[in-house]
Amino acid sequence: MSAKHVVALARSTARSGSLWLSQPAGSQTLSRITSTRRRRYPQLRLSPTRILALRLRSKTPAQKKAYAHAFEFAIQQRADRLPLLLLQTWLARQDIQNERRVYARLRSITPSEWDDRFQSLAAVGWSKEDLDHWIWILSGEGGDARVERFVSTENPKPLFILMLLARSDETFRKAESLLSLMEYASKHYFHPRSQSLGRDFILPDRKMTLQVSNFLLLLRRLVNHVMRFWPRAIVTVARFTADYIRAIPIPSGTGADGYNLRCQVFNRALQLFKKPAATQPMVNREFNWRAQKFLLAMSDNLDKPLIINKASYRAVRQVMIGLKKAKTEKAVAIRYAKSWPPYRQDFDGLDAKRTPEDDRSRSVKAGVLMTEAGYAYDHYDRALDSLGGTGPDSPTIQTRSLPPKEWKGDEQDRNLYTQWAMTIRATRNRQEAWRVFNELGSKTGRTPNAQVYAEMFIKLHAGPHPPTSTSLPGDFRESLPIHDANYSEYELARLSPPSVAELYDQMISRDVKPEGHCLHSLLINASSLEEAYRYLRDSGIDAAVISSVALFKEPSYQALRQIPLLVFKCYIQLLCVLQPTRRGDEKILPEELFRIRHAIKLARFRLRPRTTEGSTFRAPWSIILRALARPHLCILNGTQAHNDAEALAISMNVVHHVQQTVGVDTEMFLYLCRTAQKAAVSRLGLQESWPRESGTGGTWLIPSADVVLKTLKAIFSQITAPVGRVNIKSTSLDAPKLLHNIGPAHLHAYMRSLAFLGDMAGMKELLQWMLANKKYIDKEAERIDSRGHALIAKTLCAFQAFAGPSLSPEEQGDLIFQMEDDVGTTGSWRWPTPDEVHTYVESDLSGGSQRLQQMILAKLWHASSEQWAIAKASA
Repeated sequence: MSAKHVVALARSTARSGSLWLSQPAGSQTLSRITSTRRRRYPQLRLSPTRILALRLRSKTPAQKKAYAHAFEFAIQQRADRLPLLLLQTWLARQDIQNERRVYARLRSITPSEWDDRFQSLAAVGWSKEDLDHWIWILSGEGGDARVERFVSTENPKPLFILMLLARSDETFRKAESLLSLMEYASKHYFHPRSQSLGRDFILPDRKMTLQVSNFLLLLRRLVNHVMRFWPRAIVTVARFTADYIRAIPIPSGTGADGYNLRCQVFNRALQLFKKPAATQPMVNREFNWRAQKFLLAMSDNLDKPLIINKASYRAVRQVMIGLKKAKTEKAVAIRYAKSWPPYRQDFDGLDAKRTPEDDRSRSVKAGVLMTEAGYAYDHYDRALDSLGGTGPDSPTIQTRSLPPKEWKGDEQDRNLYTQWAMTIRATRNRQEAWRVFNELGSKTGRTPNAQVYAEMFIKLHAGPHPPTSTSLPGDFRESLPIHDANYSEYELARLSPPSVAELYDQMISRDVKPEGHCLHSLLINASSLEEAYRYLRDSGIDAAVISSVALFKEPSYQALRQIPLLVFKCYIQLLCVLQPTRRGDEKILPEELFRIRHAIKLARFRLRPRTTEGSTFRAPWSIILRALARPHLCILNGTQAHNDAEALAISMNVVHHVQQTVGVDTEMFLYLCRTAQKAAVSRLGLQESWPRESGTGGTWLIPSADVVLKTLKAIFSQITAPVGRVNIKSTSLDAPKLLHNIGPAHLHAYMRSLAFLGDMAGMKELLQWMLANKKYIDKEAERIDSRGHALIAKTLCAFQAFAGPSLSPEEQGDLIFQMEDDVGTTGSWRWPTPDEVHTYVESDLSGGSQRLQQMILAKLWHASSEQWAIAKASA
């Protein structure tokens, strides 16, 4: 580019309201434009955007001190990179005198240097006002506020701002934030670059193209956020990805580059969409499959379908093994022989005509398609086959599972252990598992590793499967009865597996340390804390760290941070499991009673507010609340009513803490409802006089019931709040209606809690919400089979049993009309009969429903008697 072209460009932009402020500014910018790109945009050892991200996450003085070297490095740079200038300007407007070294570096920038840097913005199409706007965006309090500011204007923003807001360590609470990022990106960044203004010069356009590498980084971050707190929206991310793929231009002719880019995005997305949800990963697995299926259907509808690579075939199979069995797969599972291997039995002539290929599961069929596409099978593919119901030499039990560990690179040969472990998992009881454990060991000539031992420990720890259950083999972890098949005593002894202690001693004698999934399984199922401490010591965790988490010890944050997060969760779970249950009038030792309080103390120390772990890791709090909801839990040496009231008080403290940190989800809401019911039922059994009146026309059965009721109603309002649509309109990014998954079990528990808390008006409001969302509730019920519709019927019975007596004939008639008006709803949406209500009340083994109904009916009779007496006296 010649100087003549640059001067002409400067003059033309100045006449049209350019950002070129003055002649000196123009000459300085001219000097920058004509200097080398390496000088103006040098490669730095620390990414400026990364340093900006560190500044955003630095909330405390300790964090700012830890990252001070990065901030000093950024301030020293004088390059024209936008993230650098943004960070320097942002720091200059903050009160950072306490950060002395950073403050000193910042003061070294002279006023002339500041002017020169600001004036240079015009060379790349920006202004100082744009910089101010970006600083305003980053100054928002929290990720949701920053995204709201980001999309509040249509002003174009550089791509690094979008990537910064979507970073993986950001915390979002609102679903609208992720929708806003996707819709803004699709509107402003899915564009081709601007046209040339001449043969020698191209003006940088502020409508930037989102290159494939940047899109894949953004996609990975969006998937991380979605699977962390909104798993259903992974289908929305799939639509977002499909829009981007279709926007990639394929030039006339061969168009090989455009097609290859489409294939690259398509395959990477299929692999990202296999990521399990952070909470209830098995329940949410169907949404992973919907997302993958959407992309596969999109590819089939293109003029030239996209090529699926081996990793993508594998990703699809990894999702399929976590799905519920299809109708044909259920038919095969019913016909498993009781002996091992579980060959299919023929029940009729149609079964006899079926070939082994007809019995393949969806996951195995996908593996066959992979081989037909020319990809070679390896040990990991055979591991997926085992979970899909097909072993190397014989059938296995099709087992619903999350993806097993996949070894890659130089350690790829270790996938043999994954195959070994998954074949053990695809058995029905400990005897079959022990047989596979030994057979594959003899066949391969290798010593089992921790991964293989973990699956064997899980089988040994598994309890017996309830004989009344209708679940099929492979859908549960409990152990089915052992089929002895007339074996001799010698053969039975040979086939019998060792105890957990014997197998653990064997593992240690072979120099195999408990780690990963193996350590997690051992910790959760330990019979005592001393046994758990042994597992932790053998795993290699420092003895001082282990000592710091013992009962009655004061742990330090630094010590707890040395424990892997999932190991920490398992230790919390063990403390909750070992919390004793009531044993009559027997006094329980203080160290046994203190365990769950110690778990809460450790969780508060480790999961601190304003930390990434504290704002994203919810599992320990769910475990604690589930334990507090357990029937007959003993927290103090006292009556059952005192224990249940104390459990409710502790649960309320935990919930209030969680509301300020990671946020409450539907499972926590369910556990709090159960704890409130438990406290009310035990109190109701001791009630000798009328409970005091509540402000809602009901009665208080538990202390601080008004606070409990207020909390429950606030949480329900939060988890049922519909996801709002953002200002940017998009027709393709259809999103789920709700952020949280609330199903029939949650509604039934909440309806009963409102009844025991005496809030009849709240029960009517809940029923109105259910009637307004019948289609949504029906879909949730179908996801859990027939049990879901049964829970809907139970919820309606609970309403009629406890709130029905207070309804007027007009109110009841209106509700019946609303319930039975819509066409297409299931049979569970009908008003329960008196016999059904009676059966529901009598089925409560605790007796709480019977006593509550009697109290409500007696109170109504008493109120009507008083009204009759007053009317008679006035007459």
